[in-house]
Amino acid sequence: MINSLTNKFTPRANHILYVLGVERISKESQDELSLDDQEALLKQYIRQRYDGQIEFKSIKSQGSGEYLDRSELYEIERLIESRQLDVVICEDLGRICRRRRAYDLCELCEDHGTRLIALNDHVDTANDGWQDSAFISTWHHERSNRDTSDRIRRSLRNRFSNGGIIQTLIYGFIKPDGAKSDQDVYKDPEAEAIYEHWFTMLENGATYSDVADWLNKEGVHVGPGSRSGNWSCKMVKRVTYNPILKGLRVRNKKKSQRINRTGRRKSVDSPLEEILTRSCLHLAFINPDRYDRLIKMLDDRNKKYRRKGKNGKDTRKNISKKRTRFPGQMVECGICGRKYVFGGHGQKDHLMCDGARDHSCWNGVTVDGPLATEKILSAVLAEIEQLPDFDQKFLEKVHEESRRLDQDLINKQSQLERDIHRQEQEIENLLSYLRSGNTSERVSQDLKRLESEHKDNQLELSALKDKPHSTIEIPDITDLKDLARTNLLHLEVDSWEFRLLMQRLIPKIVVFPYQLCDGGKIVLRTRFRLFIAGLLENSGSRGTLQKPLERILTVDLFDPPQRAAYREAVIEVRQANPIGKKKKMEELAQTLGLTVTAMQYAVALHRKMNSLGITDPYMPITEPPESGKLRRHKHPRYQFTPLPHAGEI
Repeated sequence: MINSLTNKFTPRANHILYVLGVERISKESQDELSLDDQEALLKQYIRQRYDGQIEFKSIKSQGSGEYLDRSELYEIERLIESRQLDVVICEDLGRICRRRRAYDLCELCEDHGTRLIALNDHVDTANDGWQDSAFISTWHHERSNRDTSDRIRRSLRNRFSNGGIIQTLIYGFIKPDGAKSDQDVYKDPEAEAIYEHWFTMLENGATYSDVADWLNKEGVHVGPGSRSGNWSCKMVKRVTYNPILKGLRVRNKKKSQRINRTGRRKSVDSPLEEILTRSCLHLAFINPDRYDRLIKMLDDRNKKYRRKGKNGKDTRKNISKKRTRFPGQMVECGICGRKYVFGGHGQKDHLMCDGARDHSCWNGVTVDGPLATEKILSAVLAEIEQLPDFDQKFLEKVHEESRRLDQDLINKQSQLERDIHRQEQEIENLLSYLRSGNTSERVSQDLKRLESEHKDNQLELSALKDKPHSTIEIPDITDLKDLARTNLLHLEVDSWEFRLLMQRLIPKIVVFPYQLCDGGKIVLRTRFRLFIAGLLENSGSRGTLQKPLERILTVDLFDPPQRAAYREAVIEVRQANPIGKKKKMEELAQTLGLTVTAMQYAVALHRKMNSLGITDPYMPITEPPESGKLRRHKHPRYQFTPLPHAGEI
């Protein structure tokens, strides 16, 4: 620990020393009182070396120091950059973060005139040569973590090879208290018949969902390590593929790999040489040969649903599921409010409501991804192409919006300045009361609250003053249309760049089920908000023009059948040429390129619309239909649970 300092603490202003203490524990199992102990140590250190008024702010957190995307770390950096802090203090740099990021934070403090002290690491940026101590400390923390990880890994591998390491077991196995090896574990006799029927069902062509339904119906309990009370499709598959069922224990199939950018870890396949196995035939429920035959049969049966990739390589490997092509992660079910995901009904280019997959929604209609992209893109371009020139009235509206935003900024600054002045007066009054020798727990609490609010307001005011006034650059309407054509037509629709652009224009695509008034297939229609200003790079212009250039569009995500697509043309031709004979009907049908039957269906649809008094042939479906292909609401697992925002665009 640092025992002496050559430099005294020097507040920036007002004789108040603003100190930020950083306390952290790694695991939930650690005692939270350790955070208070760290805070007490830091406060004591400061008070022993500064006699003036101190305002101490703590940031306490629980999480790994390797995680570089923690909100607490971002908050620490924001406070440093605000230039309001005099000192940042911690027990050691690892309490803030680890690796090179800790050293960078020291430099950030130096750049913004903030002193950083790490007690156990002998780091004080007010002293010459602090860089050496900081560098060595960050290296030491990294090496210690790596050495500890390697030691634990070696120990666990050795124990597994010697028959140990029995963790959570799946259904059908009983682990007595104190069991330390596979020899102490035994099979549940009741599970013999369950697994026999389970595997027989799969051999006869049953799906994982069929097995899950049977298990739930029979009241079979899930494994002791399951967080769910019921069997599911994923759980059945996971248990089926566990080789312990054939008497083979496997370890190290996966290992964690650090993502250096964030410090978090992801699970990856281990090299074959690192995978450990051991035989425990007394735990086998299924003959090994039969088990291997079934696994191969399941792999062959389901391989058609896997991604084919290109040149034998999976093009989506190591890519986040959120980093998907348009319109993935953007389509939302208007019935339950959940996301649509790719892979609807086994079709890789179709999207399906995630709630319907889990039997939480009855809307099982899928979206054809490429067709939806084509329809939405055409509608967006058509809407932009028909934008009128910006007239004087529109320009005045835009400038009024700009002035409103600037005035809101000025009003906010004035309000903060008044609040800060009032708080300073109240703080001074409370300090005068305490200096007179009076004591009061309530007054002390009020003083602490006021000082915290005063500091927050100062930070917010500083941020507002640094924010520039709105600079509005209104583009020519022709330039805006050219910008749309360039960006939307020249990008590959499957590219990530195209999706990012579309997300700026259309943050959310909400789909609703519809059906022709005379029956037929249920289809999807979308409503969404189009923010044309999203094409602009200037954030000020984009924010000011957002509302004036906002549009609400309705787009059909399907190709209509002939009777709906040609209805208006058929009625127009019939009205212009009254039909008296069948031959005349055939002539009119030929002029439209239709059959007589198709023409009659279109006329019948028009009559149905007239009888209902509607102008749109498609009607919304708001309740699960009693007939047709949508039957998820009739499944035993179905339980409709819509999200609060369902249906909002």
